[in-house]
Amino acid sequence: MLSEAKKTKSKDNFKWHSKSTLPKTPVIKETWDLKGLYYKSGKDPQIEVDIKAAELAYTNFSKKWSARDFLASATALKQALTEYEELAGLPEVGRPGRYFSLRQSLNVNDADANRQLSLLSKRLRKASDQILFFSLKLGKAPPDLQKRYLADETLTHFHYFLEQLWLGAKYHLSEAEEKIIRLKSRQSSGMWADAVEKIISNRQIVWKGKPLHLPVALETLELLKTKDKIALWDKLMTEMEKVGEMAEHEMNAIILDARGEDELRGYKKPYSATALAYEDDEKSIENLTHAVRTRGYKLSREFYKLKASYHKVPALHYVQKYETIGRELNISFKEAVDICRDVFYSVKEEYGVVFDTMLKRGQIDVFSQGGKRGGAFMSSDVGHPTHVFLNHVSNFKSLETLAHEMGHAIHAERSKKQTSFYEGHSIITAETASTLFENLVFDAVFNTVSDRDKLTLLHDRITRDIATIERQVAFFDCELEMHNTIEQKGAMESKEMAECMQKHLKAYLGAGVLVEPKDGYSYVYIPHLRYGFYVYSYAYGILMSTIMANHYKADHSYVEQIDQFLSAGGSASVGDIFKSIGIDTKREDTFLKALDNQAKDIATFKQMLKKFK
Repeated sequence: MLSEAKKTKSKDNFKWHSKSTLPKTPVIKETWDLKGLYYKSGKDPQIEVDIKAAELAYTNFSKKWSARDFLASATALKQALTEYEELAGLPEVGRPGRYFSLRQSLNVNDADANRQLSLLSKRLRKASDQILFFSLKLGKAPPDLQKRYLADETLTHFHYFLEQLWLGAKYHLSEAEEKIIRLKSRQSSGMWADAVEKIISNRQIVWKGKPLHLPVALETLELLKTKDKIALWDKLMTEMEKVGEMAEHEMNAIILDARGEDELRGYKKPYSATALAYEDDEKSIENLTHAVRTRGYKLSREFYKLKASYHKVPALHYVQKYETIGRELNISFKEAVDICRDVFYSVKEEYGVVFDTMLKRGQIDVFSQGGKRGGAFMSSDVGHPTHVFLNHVSNFKSLETLAHEMGHAIHAERSKKQTSFYEGHSIITAETASTLFENLVFDAVFNTVSDRDKLTLLHDRITRDIATIERQVAFFDCELEMHNTIEQKGAMESKEMAECMQKHLKAYLGAGVLVEPKDGYSYVYIPHLRYGFYVYSYAYGILMSTIMANHYKADHSYVEQIDQFLSAGGSASVGDIFKSIGIDTKREDTFLKALDNQAKDIATFKQMLKKFK
């Protein structure tokens, strides 16, 4: 059970007093310890040792299996797959690239890391090309042989891996064509996105007489009063419109590259490849987005009309949509740690241990600094430490972000129970785990504060949930329209992209929020629009985690199902993993029903407003 706690009133700060008896808080390293966890520097000779070990492993596998008929029998296939899985889990394969990628996140101006990544990508692409034959040849197994091997108990451990491979095999190209796709992937999309991100990270505006990097300015917005917030937003959008001259070419290049590859492979819809990659299905995506466009958009529009009425204005300024209606809880990183530790340990001891381990080993990078990219993320990989990246400021939103990213991290760590093939997980289950822990932390704080602060926090949760559900479906629709328009017309200008974004923002915000043309230029800095319909996973995840949280609140023994879910990794499809804990994702009704919580929150908020008028 979540521990009891109480909030001590303070004009400037929030005080969390836990009644739980927890292990002593470890000494916290607030920056990533890349030297201790990876290499001493970019010139560490161990980097070359690891690269050569990876190259040798690829060569040895190729020499052994390229000329053998590993499809001849279940025994031969099992041996080949066992060695293929060992190769997939070899730490040396991923360690050098992981080190330089993490360095790049800490400093987008790290030219050495960028150069090393480029050289490393070239070397390891050549090395891994040696084993490309394996998945392609395996994918060409005749249907009757596929059926026989999927029923063979000798191959039980590999059944799901084979199911997924054969499901995607119909979209495989020839070995030569696959090599060309791999050869051009970084420069055809990745480097474009990196360029725009670097421009945004380096660009500054002058605010109150002081220079602010754009990512820091974006993080600062929620700390300002309305007048200043609007003024800073206007400055930011002016800069984003300028960066749009570059982002226009970036988006066209990324989308044209994706559409061209989809055509070659035979994917029918712009999100078909995403559904397959996320171990989901197109019908599930369509059920989700339809449920949100219909019932969800009605709820978000209702809420923003209510919010505008509360502020006694016909419509809110766009940047006011998240603006809180009460005092901002000032929560330091230390207190955020205390709250998360209390919640994690209370749900399951192992979750608290994961958090403590990451805190003391330098696996969480906490604060903003010049050159550091914006936002927050969790990064995990087979055989390597899990990392959380933050740009923490002292507010409740940053507490939620810490809980969210640690939800990802706990999921990643629990998934390490699986073998290399299945240690990873779908984006869908990842976003479910993150929002589950975010909600548990919210509830813990919510239950300790005054009624007036409850009103504020409930308001803030509704805006957060709308941002995670309705807003992400609006992004999905915006991205889909961009794909279809560029496919039909050949290109889009930055102004057209901004207009597209403005239209879809209006769709979910309704008449309660004034969405102006300049607000559409927010497309420039939203990185997930470049990730091939990644955004729908946020809405999917929070709706599923809402169902799970409801089960847990009703019966704390449901933690066993939660841990089963977190420990499943990628050992089954998204639908089957949810089915195993009692959730049917094949029905649109499941998504519609999950929106009940948001409807109840809005109704409760409406009633609470009357008390504090």
